[in-house]
Amino acid sequence: MSHKPHYAQVCRGFTLLEVMIALTITAMVMGGLFTLSAGSKQLAFRAQQSLQDSTAARAAVNEALLDNEFRDLEPAMQSDRYTIEGMDVLPDAERRTAPMSDLLQLYEIRDSQTGETIEAVRWIRADLPR
Repeated sequence: MSHKPHYAQVCRGFTLLEVMIALTITAMVMGGLFTLSAGSKQLAFRAQQSLQDSTAARAAVNEALLDNEFRDLEPAMQSDRYTIEGMDVLPDAERRTAPMSDLLQLYEIRDSQTGETIEAVRWIRADLPR
């Protein structure tokens, strides 16, 4: 007659303490993953918003470059967020060989939401050569 040890028959499962520790570790890992996921979503949202803002600013710059007082230009954007204002025409070059009808003009683009200003230079066409 062979007798099996008594504890071998009793130790076939996990104790309540082991199950509780395993559940605690699992809950901590899952909580960390959910926190990372939420942070990732916020970062993606901010990146998307930044991309939309920079695309709108780029469209305003392109519109300002194409805008000329003597051309009809359909607005590229339906938003009034950016205002484009033509400023002074730059002085003529000192060493010029012929009159020019294309002149350089300063312009400014203002963002009404953030108050940022972009200043640049664009070519404009004058009605008569200078």
